[in-house]
Parts: sequence; C-alpha cells; structure tokens
Amino acid sequence: MPPLSAWNTDLARSVKAQHSTLEQALRLGQIRAHFQPQISAQTGALTGCEALARWHHPTRGLLSPAAFLPQFDACGLTRRLGEVMVQNALTALRDWDRAGVHLPMVAVNFTQADLTRPHLARILAWELDRFALPPARLTVEILETVPHGLAQDGVVATVAALARMGCGVDLDDFGTGHATSAALQRFAIGRIKLDRRFVAGINRDPYLQRDVAAIVAMAKAKAMQTVAEGVETPAERATLAALGCDALQGFHIAPPMSANAMARWVAQNFAPSPCLGMTG
Repeated sequence: MPPLSAWNTDLARSVKAQHSTLEQALRLGQIRAHFQPQISAQTGALTGCEALARWHHPTRGLLSPAAFLPQFDACGLTRRLGEVMVQNALTALRDWDRAGVHLPMVAVNFTQADLTRPHLARILAWELDRFALPPARLTVEILETVPHGLAQDGVVATVAALARMGCGVDLDDFGTGHATSAALQRFAIGRIKLDRRFVAGINRDPYLQRDVAAIVAMAKAKAMQTVAEGVETPAERATLAALGCDALQGFHIAPPMSANAMARWVAQNFAPSPCLGMTG
C-alpha cells in the first residue's frame, strides 16, 4: 500500500488537473447559459426566462448542471461560474433587444459564494449600466436554504440592496428547505418558485392542490408572486392556473435553449408586443 503522502500528492495533482479543465471550459466558452422561458399562468404572456448553465463538452456532449456543478464547488470555481452566467444573461438581453425580441427579464441563480462576494450589488449595478439595461431586467434567484441556513447580515444586506436597486429576487426550490415567513420578508423575496415536487401530477392529487393553494394564498398575502417550475403537461398547467399561480416554467412550455434558439422561439410564438400571449 502506498504511503499516505503519496496518496495526498496524487489527490492534489488530480484536483489541480480538474481545476485546469474547468477553467479552460469557462475560458473557451464551453460552459454557457441556456434559457428556459416563463409565461403568465393566466394569460400566456411571456414574463421572462431563467438562465441555466450547460457545458458543451467536446467529447461528452451537452451536460446538465448535475454533471459538473459539484466539481466547480470542489475546485472553488462556483463564483467564477456565476460571473460567466451573469455576463451571458446580460449579453443575451442586449442582443435580443437589438434584434427586436423582447424578454422582460432574465433570472440568474446566485449561490452562497456569489452572495458573499464583496460589493456584489455595486458590481451588478455597474454591469447593468454597461449593458444599458435597467435593474428590473435582472432577477436574482437564491435557494431556499440561503434564508434558512445563512443568516449572515452581509448576505441579507446584499440581497436587500439588489432589491432596492430594482432587481427581482426569487426564492428557488420552495418546499425543499425551511424558509420562515420572517426570512422571506428579511430577504426581500418578490417571487416564490414552487419546487417540482409540488407540480408533478398536481392535477390528480388533491393533497398537492391544497398545499399549492395554501402557498399561493400566503404569497399573495405578502405581496409575493408564485412561479411553478417543472410544468410538463397541459393538465398540470391548467390546474396550477386554476389555483392562482402567477407564472409557469417547464418542458410543457419549452425546454432550455441557446440564446439564438430562444430568439427564434419567441419570434415564432409571440406577437411583437410583449403584452400579447402565445400565438402557437
């Protein structure tokens, strides 16, 4: 059996090689945002989209976040990935605007590492100004575990500063953590995203329907909106709309797609006015 020092050396080399591979993927633009649209549950109008990381791997094909996010976390590159996603999102908004394709906003996931970045609100304000975009065009998504498990004053102040700037704040994967009513208000949450577990088969499950109705009522009482993610069937869509959800996202609407494909999808399915709903 090799000595422990040799094992540690091999491990260090492996981590270093992985770090180099991930950095190269970011530098070459192999990891970039795909966009999944969100629509109004009541009118079908396009309300925005979410930016989702995808790795266009040279040998393994298109990889979803589950295949590479743990590696980024282990190598300490999560914040760098977040920076790339913000740049991709703002670039897409600017290019869509120039092409006459209007998407009201893009939501970007922000991790704990992102939210502890010094002066994040100022940095995002500068980036938005550089792209000539108002803050309302960017929505910050935070996981439900952030308000529950990360009660750092600096993080609270950062999210509050982004909300004051005019950015949207979404609480992602609601129902997977233990966010309290006080935490929702403290973190200036504007929208609650219902986890797929509340959506799958909701048209056939009265218990899920009661749960979602209660969440929607709570959100409305706090002047928050609700977004159901993972909507995959017409029946789920109809039930969520009947229960009062504000927006829908999922493969029934459209899968995540490249920025160019998103522009084509919007042009094919929506009239020029952003106030009109789906035509297809």
